[in-house]
Amino acid sequence: MKKSKKTHVGNKKQKVNKISMSLPPMLLVEFEKSMQNAGYTDRSKAIQAALHSFVDDYYWKGNDDNGDSSTNGAGVIILLYDNRIYSHDKKSVHVQHSYSDIISAATHVHLEHDICLESILVRGQRKKIKELAMKLSQNRGIKSVKVHFMSIV
Repeated sequence: MKKSKKTHVGNKKQKVNKISMSLPPMLLVEFEKSMQNAGYTDRSKAIQAALHSFVDDYYWKGNDDNGDSSTNGAGVIILLYDNRIYSHDKKSVHVQHSYSDIISAATHVHLEHDICLESILVRGQRKKIKELAMKLSQNRGIKSVKVHFMSIV
């Protein structure tokens, strides 16, 4: 049975549902250790954060053919590359200009002589964010591409 209660989010009251769940004892022990290591003191907040992560992961991995390709979100695309090989000035900038409607900002950090890290803040349709990440990853010299996507749900 679900119990509802109202909480304040900003100036609005938002309805929340109270649930109960059954967990294997060792999973709960490991969750509580992880929760404390992450700095959470409230189990409900830690579970909410885990659920948000689960939902974001679902939306990111979702199939574009299932009708939810317009799922909106925000995130960051992180590139690690060898600047001697990677054609940043030509290919990357051209690709990024093609996606200026979803790119909010980009930063570039020199880690070692020719090794660079770039983070590209994005916001918009998941499908377009995936396209951008794929096009950037196709360039030579890319050592790693990571995308952290958060759905707007």
